[in-house]
Amino acid sequence: PSRISHSGLCVTVLSFIVVLCSVLVPSPTQGYIYAHYSNMTSMLFEDLPAFFGPPLPKDGLMGVLMVSRPLNGCTAIDPPPPLPPSFDANTTKFIALIRRYECNFDIKVLHAQRAGYSAAIIHNMFSDKLLNMNSSNDTIAEEIEIPSVFTSYYASQILRNFIIPEQGAYVILKPEFAFPLSYYLIPFTGVVGMIILVMCVVLIVRCAQYRKRMRKNRLSKDQLKRIPTHRFCKGDDYDLCAICLDDYEEGDKLRVLPCSHAYHCKCVDPWLTQTKKTCPVCKQRVTRSNTEHSESDSEEEAGGRGEEEGTAGQADTERTPLLRPSNPGSPSGSPGAYSAITTAQCLASPALC
Repeated sequence: PSRISHSGLCVTVLSFIVVLCSVLVPSPTQGYIYAHYSNMTSMLFEDLPAFFGPPLPKDGLMGVLMVSRPLNGCTAIDPPPPLPPSFDANTTKFIALIRRYECNFDIKVLHAQRAGYSAAIIHNMFSDKLLNMNSSNDTIAEEIEIPSVFTSYYASQILRNFIIPEQGAYVILKPEFAFPLSYYLIPFTGVVGMIILVMCVVLIVRCAQYRKRMRKNRLSKDQLKRIPTHRFCKGDDYDLCAICLDDYEEGDKLRVLPCSHAYHCKCVDPWLTQTKKTCPVCKQRVTRSNTEHSESDSEEEAGGRGEEEGTAGQADTERTPLLRPSNPGSPSGSPGAYSAITTAQCLASPALC
């Protein structure tokens, strides 16, 4: 169960990382619109730059957004109104917001340029799909000197209703995605830190469990010293080490396990202290647990009580009758009481039993 729970935790962490990456990784668009409509509030919209006209500056283009008049930009567009006092008239640029349809993209952008706008944002109608804007006339495309982008209908509604110049709102057109590190850094760092912390805790717990299990299955140095050793002499019952398969030589130091199997100390000691505390051949444990000690102690106590009872009464031997007299006062050899059959007679002639 613990292994299953740890596996489930790892799967959950990995799934969370995948979801987090999918949220933070930008979609494959080529530009973004940053809309700032208060000191603490900003929004981000995707766009696609046009295939005609100059590209956006690398640092982006900041300006005041104005809704074009007429909305479709298919005829001459009204020039921008006077700037609010909060903007610098010498450095502030105007960006026209124009809707799609009723004429070609390049005509809309050219009309915005002639009206005095520095860039144009053309939006879709009742759809959030982004389109690539192409020019229908090379002559018109050569006249266009301002950049333009295409965005969604949803973005246009937000820009139209919230980006109000009188309130100090403005937009920035970015040519490519610039990851807002300051916006995502703190939550991303916190999430990654929590994931690393959880993984470290799981790793520490697993290591502690593993070390505890290994200590339980191995012999300590103190326990190893309690197992007797023996110097090999010719004529001993031991002749071959089952680990290294070498014959014992005179004076070799052997470790004799409780199961009476003997090995070279240099061969069996690493096995007992690093692998398992069992005999490599018969797999018998070289140490007894507390339960085994308790059982052996109980057997010894029971045996002691039996010996005391046997000493108090008559000791049983192989010639002790299997049937005792019904009258304890009768002598064991008195005739007529019973026919005594000894254990030896019963074994020699089973028919008598």
